[in-house]
Amino acid sequence: MVGRKKPLLAGLALLALASATPPATAGDDAVKTSASKGEVRVPFAPPLDQSLRYEVSALRNRVGQERQAIVEQVLRFRREGEGYVLRIELVSGSLPGLGDLPLKIGDPNMPPSLRPFMEPMEYDVDADGAVVRLRNWDQLKGKFGAGMQDMVALLEPDEAKRAPAAAMVGKMAEGFQKLSAEQAAPMFLKPWTTFLGLGRHPRELDEWYEADVSLDTGIFPMPLPATSQMQLTRPGTAYHWEQHTQIDPKAASEAITSYLETMIQASGDKASGTKIADMRKALGDIAIHDELEADIDPLTGMVTEASYIRSIETGGQKGGNGSRVRRMD
Repeated sequence: MVGRKKPLLAGLALLALASATPPATAGDDAVKTSASKGEVRVPFAPPLDQSLRYEVSALRNRVGQERQAIVEQVLRFRREGEGYVLRIELVSGSLPGLGDLPLKIGDPNMPPSLRPFMEPMEYDVDADGAVVRLRNWDQLKGKFGAGMQDMVALLEPDEAKRAPAAAMVGKMAEGFQKLSAEQAAPMFLKPWTTFLGLGRHPRELDEWYEADVSLDTGIFPMPLPATSQMQLTRPGTAYHWEQHTQIDPKAASEAITSYLETMIQASGDKASGTKIADMRKALGDIAIHDELEADIDPLTGMVTEASYIRSIETGGQKGGNGSRVRRMD
């Protein structure tokens, strides 16, 4: 997304923004575009105590260069109270841009900063498919600190230029420790926070709805306002969900530049004034658009295939991030 002329911190902030997950549904305050014809609601009833295998693709586009990493995950739901516990385990795969680094639990060559992400994670999910909290967060968050220096080295190979990256990673690490189990869930359950429970709010088939939503990035001090248009259809045996979201460009630009200004000043950079001015100019025209499509099994409410793409344009350059999932069994 960010070319070599852009400051490193801008690239890190845009990466965090590109990776953040917006609400994939909107509640009853969504406004429909025409008169009522009768509403439907997609039930959320995932199969219990069964292994659900999915292929999950992570997509990145930087300066016209596309990268894709594919992992295989196993999802398993069990009942707890009126809701569910979702356990997700990584089977195999790789990371975008690190294709020569296969993800495998217990691999001694795995960088310390990545090891916590390899562990099975469990989430509380409510009866409608909304993710509530990351159950083992208290155990997991203590493991991130040990790998922070390693993460800085991955982001900036040149040791002489690591101060800005170290300031950003340090701030992110500090933020991780302050997150509650509820706040941590959407940051780690990507892309499933977007794909679980689609259609849980009653909707008229074939009608477009519009709603004001917000994007919580996890690193910026405030959520970013956005507008979403969404539609539920049933072209065949499955339901189909389509959603388009436009993030407020002024709010996005101000949130990113204000946050980076703090980071640059914290790094002790002697040229901070010039860099801040350059960054505000580079990010002043940012435009961010999300597109989400999903096929939903009408009996279980689980997606059989889905994609979520965030497009980011700034300074005449285009890029973005996204995810695709496909049921394998």
